[in-house]
Amino acid sequence: MKTIEIDPKGRVVIPKDVREQSGISAPGELLVTVEGAGKITLQSAEASLKKAQRIGRKKLRSWSESRHYEDKLAHELAREEELR
Repeated sequence: MKTIEIDPKGRVVIPKDVREQSGISAPGELLVTVEGAGKITLQSAEASLKKAQRIGRKKLRSWSESRHYEDKLAHELAREEELR
């Protein structure tokens, strides 16, 4: 664990060794998440994108056109019943 300073404009410099250990490259983008009072998490935007892509691929493997059509048809029938 390291202590770093925040400048008057609210900026911080992430030390090179910390960036290298975490796989964060500069220049780049980070996602900032507030974890609670006095705690934030920084995550590489690229790492988040890769995670989202893995989740999307997993969900798409189980998706089928016929199932989607059946769900759509069921919703349409339910809506017709409500209108009667």
